[in-house]
Parts: sequence; C-alpha cells; structure tokens
Amino acid sequence: MDMFFIRNWIGLFILGAINNLPYVIVTSAAKTIADRFEENNLVGLVFGANVALNVVVKVANTFLLKTSYSARYVANSCLMLIGLFGVAYAFSFWFALLCIVFVGASSAFGENVALGYLKHFPSKLVNAWSSGTGMAGVLGSGIYIIFGCVVGPGGQDQDELSRLIKYAFLLTTPSVVLYLYAYFGVIRRPKEKASVQKEENGEREPLFASTNDQSDEIQEKPAVTQNLRDTLRKVWTGYKRIAWISFNLAAVYMFEYVAQGCAAKVRPHTEYNASCPELFAGIALCYQAGVFVSRSSVQLYQIRKIEILTVLQFFNMVLWVMDVHWKFLPTAVLPALMIFVGLLGGASYVNIFYLLLNDRMYEEDRELLINMAAIFITLGIIMGTAFETLLFSTILSND
Repeated sequence: MDMFFIRNWIGLFILGAINNLPYVIVTSAAKTIADRFEENNLVGLVFGANVALNVVVKVANTFLLKTSYSARYVANSCLMLIGLFGVAYAFSFWFALLCIVFVGASSAFGENVALGYLKHFPSKLVNAWSSGTGMAGVLGSGIYIIFGCVVGPGGQDQDELSRLIKYAFLLTTPSVVLYLYAYFGVIRRPKEKASVQKEENGEREPLFASTNDQSDEIQEKPAVTQNLRDTLRKVWTGYKRIAWISFNLAAVYMFEYVAQGCAAKVRPHTEYNASCPELFAGIALCYQAGVFVSRSSVQLYQIRKIEILTVLQFFNMVLWVMDVHWKFLPTAVLPALMIFVGLLGGASYVNIFYLLLNDRMYEEDRELLINMAAIFITLGIIMGTAFETLLFSTILSND
C-alpha cells in the first residue's frame, strides 16, 4: 500500500467524518432541543427537519454533475455553517427546525458529492469514506453524552439545556475548516484519461450530453428537446439497473430507523434519565459503534448478497417493536442488539456502494447511478420515520 493511497484514505476518512458529524449531533440531541423550547411532543419534527430537504438536494446534485467538485464542497461547507450557528443561537423551536433543515441538507448533499467523487479513485477507497461516516456517528453521540453528563442527568433547567445545545454545536463549527482542508489539502486525485481531466475546473463533458450535434444554432431547440428526452431515458434505464440494490438500501434504512425509534420506548421513562449517560443516549452510541465497525469492513470482506442483510434487519425491527409492547428483553441485552442493528445497516451501505463503484455492470454513467441509489437512503429514512410515527400513534400508543 503506497503513501499516495494512504494519504487519500486519510483525507476521505476525514471528509466522511466531518460531513455526517452535525447530522448525528442533531439526532442525538433531538430530545434536548425539543425540551429546550418546551415542545416535548414535537421531538419527531426534529428528526423530520433533519431529512426534510435530503431528496431535494440529492436530486439537485444529479443535475450539477458538470459543476466542479471544489465549488460543490465550498457550497456545502456554507450550508453546514449556517445550520450549526443557527441551531446554537436559535431563539425559538421553529427557527431551530429551520436551521436543522440546513444541517440535514448539507449532510445529504455532501454524501452524494463524495460518492460521485469516489468514482475517480480505486474502488476500495469507498471504505475510507464509509468508515469516516461511521466515526461521525461515534463522535456525534460521544459529544452529546459528554456534554449531557457535564450538565447532569435528568431534570435540567432551560438555561442548562440552552448551554448544552449552544456549546455542542458551536464547538463543532471548527470541524468545517478540517472538512475543507481534507478536500483541498490532503486528497490527491489520481491522474485520469484526458476526457475526464478537465472536470476539476468544471469543464467535464456533460453526463447527459445529447448525441445530436448542438453546434448548429439552427438545431438548438430540437437538440435541447432531444437532450431532455435522452436524460429521462437514461435516468429510467439507470433506475432499472439499480432497482434491486436501491430497494434493499431503502428497506434496510427503514427497518433500522424504526428500531432506533423503538429504543426510546422499550423501557419506562424513569429508566432513561436515571444515570449518565442516559439509557437512550447509551443505546444510540452502541448503534453508531456498530455502524462504524461495519462501514470499515469492506477492505477485509465484501458481501454481494445484500438481501440477506435486509432480511436480518427486518427481523431486528420486529423484535424491537415487540419489545416496546411486551418489554420481554433484559435491559442488558439492548446495547448488544442495537450494535447488531448498526452492523447490518452499515454493512448494507458500504457493500452496496462498493458494488456500484467496482462492478463493471455499473461502469457506464457510474456517477449518475450512485447519485440515484443514494436518494433511496433518504426515502428509507422517511418511510421508517412515518411507519414509526404511525405505530406509536395507533397500536403502540399506550406503551
């Protein structure tokens, strides 16, 4: 393994860790943010705001593939900073939600940009990015737990909650500088064929270029119409090629988000704030640890039958839903079970994108296919959040 590979591995790891860090801190602090503004019953809106624009920005990136990666990374850094500073100084619950939308949008946009960028590197470097995103989960949960323990478990007043939110988000803002340094100062893109070397300056040939000769001004309007048709045809053809793995990606995320939601209700409320860290924060950290381990695994072992992971995650979800009602699982088992949820979710993510980046059947329009598949992550999260809310509002409302 040469120094060039190691340098890029470190840079992509940092890129993944910082990209997802604000998103994870919002997820870990969702209850605290709602409590801070005395909106306990609206904690679900915090999770919803964190994914509100994810599909929009991921689709937008699909049509920005001619824009240089440098410009997109700078723009994403701005989104990240707006969200972090906004949540830290939020004066109302609704303003906090608006800023959380920026946090979630930056994570989603940065993910799609990075996954497309990875096509220019050896395929195993997807492990560096995915391992970094897994580390973001551990860091984000850890930061929340550390600050929460400083404030003290249970019964925090509004001033303490405000300080917890303010400093947790403000102390995350310097990481944006490291994010930009990783891209501009650490990562070195390998030399490529002449046809793609112009990309860094925004000069790459359009992915959706029409086969018509558009140099003739007389043919300009027909060429634009044909180009749109070609784009839609290419998107539809691409969707059919990745339909199965995209379905599995969405399903795994749906099942694991339902399981995480159930973790907040598997024990009586009095058990959650009885110690430091609180039970839910501890379980969340276990989930993120599982994600980190499995997202770092692709260099050692690759899984092609990703549907096995989906089936196992489904049974995981069923077990957590049952425990919300019957509470038959010992408390000591819950951390290990949540680690398993994280292992399955992280393994599905990293192996699916490894296939997309490595398999020859996806070589044509690889970046488009990667962007399309990543959209299904957000769809899975939305479905999981909706299904969880439906369960807790109906058959599990008394649990």
